[in-house]
Amino acid sequence: MKLADLHLHTVYSDGSATPDEIVRAAKRNGLDAIAVTDHDTLDGLAETFAAGQAQGIEIIAGVEITSRVGTQEVHILGYFFHDDWRDPVFHKVLEHAKHLREQRALEFVARFHQLGIPLTLAEIKACSSCGTLGRMHVALALQRRGVVNSVEEAFERFLRRGKPGFVDRPRMTAAEAIGQIRRAGGVAALAHPGLNNVDKQIPEMMAQGMVGLEVWHSRHTPAQTEHYLAMTRALGLLPTGGTDAHDANPGLVRIPYEHVETLKSCLT
Repeated sequence: MKLADLHLHTVYSDGSATPDEIVRAAKRNGLDAIAVTDHDTLDGLAETFAAGQAQGIEIIAGVEITSRVGTQEVHILGYFFHDDWRDPVFHKVLEHAKHLREQRALEFVARFHQLGIPLTLAEIKACSSCGTLGRMHVALALQRRGVVNSVEEAFERFLRRGKPGFVDRPRMTAAEAIGQIRRAGGVAALAHPGLNNVDKQIPEMMAQGMVGLEVWHSRHTPAQTEHYLAMTRALGLLPTGGTDAHDANPGLVRIPYEHVETLKSCLT
């Protein structure tokens, strides 16, 4: 049976592995298809496709767009099965999201200066080899500076919502993210719903054009997996799944390839 992992990150966002490392690990771990879904960027896809061709692994173009429902942050996965991911308007939308991430990084610098920690933007950028900045890179910069001993400590002491170093940032709405994915020719799915609190809003997101729900996820409990699988059946959503790996270890969550085929059928 063919298997797929539809949620993976590389150094082009907050992952630690290059696209080539991810693809080689996918081959080694017995996967037939993977989707690289970096946060708010498609910059790693060309490199991923080249690695996939070399290793004989099917690559599905993807992205994970940070958005919101009300004040609740949600992540919308977009999957593209043709060359639609190259759409220049969609790239401009994501470039704007990347710009907002850099603006947020500057606000982190200012916030930590207020806390007596002279963090610099250069230090944060040095922790992101490919340019897309997030809290993970701030955490790594704090660790390199010796302020904390680990990334986990950085989040616990400073970077989680409500902590002294947390900085919020503007996000497009989930409706806007779904609309941009659809306009570019992709399929939209809600990532890791068990980590958010938006179950009541899922029918509304469906009405906006979302067709998939990430049922299988490395941080979902068995009860959550059953809950969201039942929800897909009740609402007519397509179940998806992925590891959400941020290192070179894809395939901890693997789903039958038939789910990929069902997603593809949405575009025919």
